[in-house]
Amino acid sequence: MAYTVGNKKQVFINWDLIEPGYGVAWRGEEPGGREVPFGVRLKTHPPRLEAKPLLVADQPWETFINVYASIFQDEDRYRLYYECYYIPEHEEQDDLKALLAYAESFDGKTWTKPTVGALHFEGSPDNNLVYGLELARWRSAHGASVFKDPNPDAPAAERYKMIHMGKEQELLAVFGAISADGLHWKPLEHPLIQDYMSDTQSIVYFDAELGKYRGYFRGWRGYERGRWHGRRAIAYAETDDFRNWPRPEIIVEPDLHDPPEVDIYTNSYTPWPETDAHLMFPAFYQRTLDTTQVHLLSSRDGKVWHRPSRNPIIATDDLGAAWAGGAYAGCGLVSLGSMDVSLLISPVWHTHNQPHYASGRMANPPHRGMPSLATWRKDGFMSLEAESLGCFTTVPLIFKGHQLELNVLTRFGGEIRVEVIDPTSDIYVAQPRANAYLDFEQNSDAIPGYSFRDCDPITGDHIEHIVSWQGKSDLSRWAGKPIRLRFWLNRAHLYALRFGP
Repeated sequence: MAYTVGNKKQVFINWDLIEPGYGVAWRGEEPGGREVPFGVRLKTHPPRLEAKPLLVADQPWETFINVYASIFQDEDRYRLYYECYYIPEHEEQDDLKALLAYAESFDGKTWTKPTVGALHFEGSPDNNLVYGLELARWRSAHGASVFKDPNPDAPAAERYKMIHMGKEQELLAVFGAISADGLHWKPLEHPLIQDYMSDTQSIVYFDAELGKYRGYFRGWRGYERGRWHGRRAIAYAETDDFRNWPRPEIIVEPDLHDPPEVDIYTNSYTPWPETDAHLMFPAFYQRTLDTTQVHLLSSRDGKVWHRPSRNPIIATDDLGAAWAGGAYAGCGLVSLGSMDVSLLISPVWHTHNQPHYASGRMANPPHRGMPSLATWRKDGFMSLEAESLGCFTTVPLIFKGHQLELNVLTRFGGEIRVEVIDPTSDIYVAQPRANAYLDFEQNSDAIPGYSFRDCDPITGDHIEHIVSWQGKSDLSRWAGKPIRLRFWLNRAHLYALRFGP
């Protein structure tokens, strides 16, 4: 079966695109591997942590800025929605008093907090608050996430949507709100999910290809207040109607390789931009240390998830001793530069339970929260890496367009070459190719003119490199037909491939 990839970008989050080969020949031929990949591995990459926060808590209603925030690009501006609290002296933070504030930027660097006038704080509408208090029917705005709905059936008055946790009639539930402009919100009367405790940032978006709203919530593997704490997990649900959701079901939870005191605090779901892949950046909470660290999860369909590395993508130690409490990731990936993609993160001074059990803990300086960024090269979350020499063949691919574009990085002395395999050839037929991966002359099943030998070597750091063979890059004659590509890598990373335009 061939993979229909069209002209959509393909990334390496698992081995789906890689031909596994055949271990030995058959039909009496000389034993030997056939197209078995070697020398390559899937590798995750930590981000660059930006030292300067996007914004700081400098308003009276921002006693504390919480870790839950949403960011996305909306036409000519970037929108940032963040959870904050006004905490009077001698009182503790109460999730059910959460407020949602708004900031925006036109260049991704300079952020402002415009006066919205939607809520009154201490009698004045001169603030950047957009939801909470009486506007939220006193339900709270805890764990809110915001998105712009691309659903063509969504009315203009509901172009922006919000989901959050709250409490009504003594029951916790998941609630929603709608807006025409992203600033002035109307709460939906009935809960989206009744009697459900998603006491973290719930994240929802509209999947245009599926034609459904998809949501990621907190799940609990057991929980009975005062008797059994259970373990936190990530739950999933989908629906045709934003106002009506089924009860979420757990899809990700700690596995057998995790310590018994670990659970998953947040989900930080996001689609991988320009691809069919999905990402999560959940905060794993270790109860013994009372800290969180951000991990990376990947998926092809948004339901079946893999953790490509047991190591955190953002470790507490990576943030320095000052951020010993840990880190959380928010909602949304944005490109603030043409070569980068950034994720909201919130490092914290204090540990999760420190406010409740401060005795014997190190005294931390005052901390009011500071939404910051973790930044990768474009598509740089994972790569297919060859530390020295590696080679693999793709599964059959059906594409649109006439060029092959790669996102690559080679180290000194390294290079990448690609050849196009004759679509009529049987790659499992034994061929006397000697060491086919070292001797470019022996790859006899490559289309003439498109072999490793013909390929113009690819070296350096390129986000969008057009592959060429003796100066030619046109592949249009094979568009719409199953073809295979064979890659030769030496000291190189392959982040993504795409056919186009």
